[in-house]
Amino acid sequence: MLATLRGWLAVVAVMAFGNTLQCFRNHGFLAERLYTGTPDLVNGLQARLFGMWTLLAAIVRLYCALDITNRPLYYVTMSSFVLALGHFLLETFVYQTAALDIGVITPIIVSGVSLVLMVVGLWYLDPAVDLLQHQDRAVDTKVLLEQEMLKARKKRT
Repeated sequence: MLATLRGWLAVVAVMAFGNTLQCFRNHGFLAERLYTGTPDLVNGLQARLFGMWTLLAAIVRLYCALDITNRPLYYVTMSSFVLALGHFLLETFVYQTAALDIGVITPIIVSGVSLVLMVVGLWYLDPAVDLLQHQDRAVDTKVLLEQEMLKARKKRT
């Protein structure tokens, strides 16, 4: 399951990189594909901001695909899908700046499916790995503190 989720996240990240390029290259892309309800509100600044947000989401998702067992990163990635889903649902149904067409349905489906897959993927993450990583960090910190204390003692003498 985690291998499938990794592949899915990588594909979604690559798609997001492509959307980022579109936002920087042509801000009309947003008016034509996403915010068709009020295309006059779309400008270059909004397109670049949306592009940066999409780039950040792509980077987080790609890192999660590479390190799927990193729980904090896993939760941040899940949050990115919650934010994306919330954004498109709000823009479509509350603010009505986006019409319910293929340009909006696609990110709603992708973020919804991704969120479901990530919730299911939580069952496959090994809690023992988290405990071992935490213990390793605690041991490393203890060793570093002891080394620093020895250095400080040597400096005094």
